[in-house]
Amino acid sequence: MKKMRKMLTVLLTASMLSALLGGCGGKDSTTSGGGSEPAAEAPAADNSGEATGDTAEAPAAEGSGDTTADYVAGSDASTYVMISKTLSDPIFIDMYVGFSEFCEAEGINCMYRGTEEPTAEKEIEVISQLIAQGVDGLAVIASDFDALEPILTQAMGQGISVVTFDSAANPDSRQVHVEQASIDLVGRAQMDSALQICGGAGAEGTIGILSAQPESQLHADWCAAMLQEVEDKPDDYANITVLPIAYGDDLPDKSTTEAQAMLQNYPDLDVIISPTTVGILSAAKVIQDMNSDCKVTGVGLPSEMAPYIDNGICYDCYLWDPYDQGYLAAASVHSIATGESTGTVGDTVTAGRLGSYTVEEYYDGGTQVLLGDPIRFTKENINDYKDLF
Repeated sequence: MKKMRKMLTVLLTASMLSALLGGCGGKDSTTSGGGSEPAAEAPAADNSGEATGDTAEAPAAEGSGDTTADYVAGSDASTYVMISKTLSDPIFIDMYVGFSEFCEAEGINCMYRGTEEPTAEKEIEVISQLIAQGVDGLAVIASDFDALEPILTQAMGQGISVVTFDSAANPDSRQVHVEQASIDLVGRAQMDSALQICGGAGAEGTIGILSAQPESQLHADWCAAMLQEVEDKPDDYANITVLPIAYGDDLPDKSTTEAQAMLQNYPDLDVIISPTTVGILSAAKVIQDMNSDCKVTGVGLPSEMAPYIDNGICYDCYLWDPYDQGYLAAASVHSIATGESTGTVGDTVTAGRLGSYTVEEYYDGGTQVLLGDPIRFTKENINDYKDLF
């Protein structure tokens, strides 16, 4: 199963790159109301995510970055769609492998849609197209906490089941949110790792934070938890300077530029925390290229960060199983769509091989399904995970 998941990830990555280079043309859609021209045809896939020779002609917003998994025209099966806020982050492809795994097991058609830029405007274009197509469920990685509310409310008003995951939209925009791990725990753990890099409680040091876009609620909450950790332990951090948060917008180029500026402006910087897989990899590369003594910690894919953990640039990083995350997101959409759950506290979400989950209160006033605890990757265990995701 683990080898198969990795193979599906590679296939999806290759097909996405092909779609971006050959089908999207790098243009933005300027037609409002879902009236953009159909995207170029791409090979379809069965619900496991493996490419097949068939094609599907579902229209999509230009630059939406359709992958090969698409619904079958005329099929009686339901269609669920995973929507990511950006195509720049490979972790979202891993999530889609899990998403499609659940859908295949349930006989459900599935699609993956994403945007070239992590903005609400781009995501709204994609969602508008999907509403017009009449899909049955959406699992949305939200680029903005509030800006998606009108379009997601419209989707729910038309009977489309809507959950958010990874990064939440506000409670009025969704029926339930799928949380990968405790936000407070993950945020505080990253700050504690940075403190250890500096030398531990009471040590002197300077810490920088390289986040995603400011509108991403997940990253804003992680950063808030980091700063709360400092505030709650004044003696431990008495000699630590935490720099203003920099934003790389989950884009490799901008994340690289921000990391370079951080090191140029603060040559004695001890550590960069980056709670985004794009940012932590960009920062590690910059540190290596600049031959800096700075270290990184944050949220990272073990497959990408293993070389930097091995050479000492990355002290540690945190993540969870992205396949399970996507799998649970699909299961949550299905639970809403079939009437098993309404997203109310106490409801049950049946998630196949993962078992059953109980819907809980979420800090923003809505509800959540919590996947579990994060995994901390270090030199001691990185080899156990680097070939998985």
